[in-house]
Amino acid sequence: MSSIRSITRIEPGQFALIMGVTYVLFGLIIGILMYLFTSMIPMPAPFGSAARGVGVIFIPVLYGVFGYIAGFIGAMIYNLVAGTVGGIKVTVSE
Repeated sequence: MSSIRSITRIEPGQFALIMGVTYVLFGLIIGILMYLFTSMIPMPAPFGSAARGVGVIFIPVLYGVFGYIAGFIGAMIYNLVAGTVGGIKVTVSE
């Protein structure tokens, strides 16, 4: 048996946390890929592999922070719109 329910509110803090962690994982993948691709390009001595390694750390942190902020703002906007329009309808099976 299934029923149709409506998502009328999303907790901004929890949604922001999920988005932040998800974007950290995406950033880690992108950071590793950028490290691999840039390791094929010769760089001057002061910027060698140390600069590439910093990117692997910096990119996931940056993605996580912006993902958290975007998730929080997105959930707040959704709550405002869902209060007016009625939210997203989902089918839930029991």
